[in-house]
Amino acid sequence: MSAVSSSPYGAPLDLSVRPSRIVATLLLLLHVTALVACEQLPVAIAYRGILILGVLSAFFWNAWLYVRRTPRRLHWSPEEGWTLTDRKGTRHAVELLPEAYLSQWLVVAHFKDGKGGRHTVMLAQDSVRPEGFRRLKVLLRYGTPKA
Repeated sequence: MSAVSSSPYGAPLDLSVRPSRIVATLLLLLHVTALVACEQLPVAIAYRGILILGVLSAFFWNAWLYVRRTPRRLHWSPEEGWTLTDRKGTRHAVELLPEAYLSQWLVVAHFKDGKGGRHTVMLAQDSVRPEGFRRLKVLLRYGTPKA
């Protein structure tokens, strides 16, 4: 009997997802580091100003994209397969692609919908409940059980 077919991991998974504070903090630290580096450059103040505006623009753009692309819900069941609900509330029946990144605190999974569109889900451990995060990692690592 595999880990996925055992009782808690073969049950449907329904994750309510929220944007991660860990990822937001890393995004902020990355851009603050870039701002500090720009300030130390030996170039004219006008060029530094342009670089600083570019870094600030990149920060707001990346933060907006991250919040926008974080799904509202991620659902899996043996009968229905994977379903992703985006921030607008639209449900997408998706198929899990094999290239997933799994670590202790971060999961990046790639999905394809019926129209050929790709959806990338990046979840840090503070994005979902701990039990759901653990079950998701098991499903992604060992594959989903067949109904």
